[in-house]
Amino acid sequence: MDEDLKKQQELYDQTWQKGLQIGKEERGNLQTNLEFLAETNLLKPGNRILEIGCGIGSVVAELTTQGYDITGTDISREAIAYGLKKYGDIKLQVQAAEMLEFEDETFDIVLSFDLFEHIAQVDRHVSEVFRVLHAGGYYLFQTPNKYSNAIFETLSKKSLKWRRAHPSLHTPGQLRRRLSEHGFEVRFVKMNPINEFTLNKLKKRFGPLSNIFKHTNFRRVPLAWQPNMYVIARKIRN
Repeated sequence: MDEDLKKQQELYDQTWQKGLQIGKEERGNLQTNLEFLAETNLLKPGNRILEIGCGIGSVVAELTTQGYDITGTDISREAIAYGLKKYGDIKLQVQAAEMLEFEDETFDIVLSFDLFEHIAQVDRHVSEVFRVLHAGGYYLFQTPNKYSNAIFETLSKKSLKWRRAHPSLHTPGQLRRRLSEHGFEVRFVKMNPINEFTLNKLKKRFGPLSNIFKHTNFRRVPLAWQPNMYVIARKIRN
C-alpha cells in the first residue's frame, strides 16, 4: 500500500472508530441497496461476488445468509475488525479499493455502495474492478449524483468542504463516459431511497423541511436529478 493509501487508511480508521463508539454502524442506505440488488436479478447461485468498501460487512452478511459466495473488502481495519466480531463467519478483508489483492478474472460480480465518490484515484479503482471481473461480469454500484449532491451538501454544510470527502462525484453522463472508457457497458436503475434511514438523515440536516420528501417517488424523477445513481456496468472487453 503506497503512502497516499496509508494516509487514507488512517483517516478512515479514525472515522470508523469515532462512529462505532456512538453506535453508528451503517453509513449507507442498506435497505435500498439490497432492493437494488434484488431488482437487477443478476446474482445467481454459484457466482463469486466481491463487495468493495463493505464497511462492517452488512451486505456481505445478508448475502452470505442467502447462500452466496461473497467476500467483502474495506480499507478500514477498524470496520473490518468490528464486522468480523459482529457477524462471525463471513469473509472480510482489509484492502484498498485502488489496489485489490485478487487474481485477474476472479469474480462474476463486484459491488460497491457509497464508495465511488470517495476515491481520488478513481480510474485506478475502475481498472482494478475491470481486472478482477470475468468477461461479461457486472459491476453493480451506487454513488451520489453530482447534480443533486453538490447542491444538497453545499446547502446543508453551508460551504464547499464536502469536496474533500467526495473528490469523485460524477453526473450520469460523466459516469457513463468514464466507465465506457474502461470497457464497460452502462445502464442506470432508478430507485426510491425514501425510508426510515433517509428520513432520519434528512431530518437531522433540514428539520421539518425534510417532510416534503416523505411522499416523493424518486423513480419518477428524471435521471439527472436522482439523489443517487444505481448503476449496472457490464464488462464487455477483455
